[in-house]
Amino acid sequence: MKQKLYVMALAMMGTAMSMLYSCKETDAMEPDRAGRSLLQAVRMGSEVKVSHGWLSFPSQQAFEKVMAEMHGRYEGSKGLADWESAYAGAGFQSLRRRYELIDADSSESRRAPTVDSLFKAGKLFNCPDSWFATVLNNEGNIQVGDSVYCFRPGRKMPVAYAVPVKFAEELARGAKPESIPMSKEHLLSFDILDMVQWPDEWHLPEPGEPIVIPNLPICDYPSGNMPNWWGRSGGDIYKGNDGQMFPEHNGRLVKLNYHRWRVGFIFYASAGVRVRMLKHTRFAGWQSVTYADEMIMDACCKGKVIIPGLLPIPFNEQISPGWPGFARYAENSFEKTMKWTASGIFSEIFLEHFNFHFRVNYRGRVAERYIRQ
Repeated sequence: MKQKLYVMALAMMGTAMSMLYSCKETDAMEPDRAGRSLLQAVRMGSEVKVSHGWLSFPSQQAFEKVMAEMHGRYEGSKGLADWESAYAGAGFQSLRRRYELIDADSSESRRAPTVDSLFKAGKLFNCPDSWFATVLNNEGNIQVGDSVYCFRPGRKMPVAYAVPVKFAEELARGAKPESIPMSKEHLLSFDILDMVQWPDEWHLPEPGEPIVIPNLPICDYPSGNMPNWWGRSGGDIYKGNDGQMFPEHNGRLVKLNYHRWRVGFIFYASAGVRVRMLKHTRFAGWQSVTYADEMIMDACCKGKVIIPGLLPIPFNEQISPGWPGFARYAENSFEKTMKWTASGIFSEIFLEHFNFHFRVNYRGRVAERYIRQ
């Protein structure tokens, strides 16, 4: 009897070892797949669900927890795409992904409007914060607590609607949020602004004058607080610092767009920086489908987070410990959220200073700027 039990025990151990080896072999052969499966299991087991095609957060605290994770662990389009993949199987597609799909056609014969063209025509909601654009669905909807928030381009300026969750079915069937009873409208001041002010000693030079980059630490702020703008503050560069145009891409004009953003979306606000390369298509407008050899950024901002009912919360944020510590290679866009905040009450990021230094090498042509404000 003891011999039979011993043999059975050996057989069971052998089976277990075989299964363990098989699992290890499978994981070793397909590490990405195993990692994605684990990521998806963890995510879908969390409090965040997909409802009617948009993400549903049970509370403001749950939303803040997810955003903290995203900002802390996921960088760039690939990282955000990995985060989003956990919810794609349940029918979720983000606004950020919609931007990518609209600009996926990079053919010379393209005639459909680009994302940039749709923004300018007021036909697509413009969200410069890619992290927030990842939690909005492709129509601009998100549920937090007992409200579904719908972000739309609006007729003259972007607008948001807070719709009671009991009307979610109507929204899902295609009802416009403004037509739903008890929906509340929130206007968003979101104009794209030119640079408010260049300090006199580092202004944009006249044609033919050299561009001087001051040898100063990125957190060396000028005296006096800056004026606060809303939306994006920046511009387009068509030439390198040597005054020569960027090399054309397949015979088409190329430009570098740079900006700092400062936005607020009722329960979430952020400030950040971005540089990106764009190519002019033959018929459809500007499209971010051409790649720079190198992009380097550094930025530092100081200010206060304003939440009604609380004392202002001071902050001083920097991208990287030193130049050129924050770089990307063979990329068409490079961005970083400097400061974000979330609150059930409308909160705001009040900027006192915002310095931005970037250097982009596009096919041997270098453009560099240092903004102190």
